[in-house]
Amino acid sequence: MKIKGLVTSGSQKGSYFMSQEIYIHQFQEKLGFKPFEGTFNILIEKQDLENIHEIREKNAEIVKGEGGFGDVEFIKATLEDKLEGAVIFPAKTHHPKEFLEFITSENVRETLNVRDGDFVTLSVD
Repeated sequence: MKIKGLVTSGSQKGSYFMSQEIYIHQFQEKLGFKPFEGTFNILIEKQDLENIHEIREKNAEIVKGEGGFGDVEFIKATLEDKLEGAVIFPAKTHHPKEFLEFITSENVRETLNVRDGDFVTLSVD
């Protein structure tokens, strides 16, 4: 399934969480890459929300948190048919449901030369 979304800035907390060893190790083991320290944020339309959460219910894997760090569900995804990664769903988040966080091994903004307000396409199965 392909989902189109709007690139948007987040709260800048993703870089802190993605730099934690508890998450790095598990994502590296489950996805085959060390995640870039930060998340790439995409705002999707409400009509796509049901589809993404249906896929999440069927295919999500879990990275376990510990201490004050919560669990993170994820589904594998590809951005712009170029970057393999995952959409993450942290148990502890302040983002609205239409706000997706994508992780990959690279700085997406630099690699794809995108900025806030640009549209991107995310492929999930």
